[in-house]
Amino acid sequence: MSISVNYNSSAMRALMQLNRSDRDLEQIQSRMNSGLKVSSAKDNGAIYGMAQTLRSDISALGVVSESLNHAIAVTDVAYSAIESMTDLMMEMKEKALAASDQSLDDRSRAILNEDFEVLRDQLSTMAGNAEFNGINLINGTSSGLTPITDGEGGKSINVRDYDLKPDGADTPITASMVINPFARAKESFDRIEQALDIHNTALNHYGGSLRRLQTTHVLAAQTSDVLTKNLGTLVDADLGKESARLQAAQTRQQLSAQSLGIANQLPTFATQLLGR
Repeated sequence: MSISVNYNSSAMRALMQLNRSDRDLEQIQSRMNSGLKVSSAKDNGAIYGMAQTLRSDISALGVVSESLNHAIAVTDVAYSAIESMTDLMMEMKEKALAASDQSLDDRSRAILNEDFEVLRDQLSTMAGNAEFNGINLINGTSSGLTPITDGEGGKSINVRDYDLKPDGADTPITASMVINPFARAKESFDRIEQALDIHNTALNHYGGSLRRLQTTHVLAAQTSDVLTKNLGTLVDADLGKESARLQAAQTRQQLSAQSLGIANQLPTFATQLLGR
């Protein structure tokens, strides 16, 4: 072994090894703190770019899920309200049919008409209450729904609106219809039958829309789960493996520091030689 007071090659090699151990230790600690093996483009530019694309897609699917959840809630409220209104109309139809009996006396028809009017007025209340987050699909105040169904924003499911309140544009039911006198009973009966057909059409539309919305929501959630799993595969650190690497890096750092200390003592041997 040659000894030089101008250049200590052993110390330089030991220093390089110590610096490398420090960098390895810093990287391992960063991975363990963040849980990520690729946290920036400096770690791996290609993988980081792929991860950012996946994060963008996952974020977009989150927006899709929110839009679909809102549409499902609004549509479900409308569907439930129409079902309840249809039940009321069935009762109205029964009373209108009973009032269409020519042999019925005026007092009995008047009692039936009083009950009929109560049911009729409840239709207006139900149609007005069928609202979620400021949107009502069945009282003529909305233009329908077009929730986002894909991450590109290019596709949608169209949920139309109806005006089913009494005197509404889509129903023959009026706010003043009665079943007394006899002539009005038959007219009201016919109007109710027409309205029931319209309600069945609306129920079919909203029922089908709910199925499509729910199916699309499930698909969006499943796609988001798959993308999240793929993202984890790309960037997540194996903490068990990193823990083992940490112990090894700490051991190398200690040995490198000891080696540097020994190497730094070599030039002093020259003075000892000269002293002799």
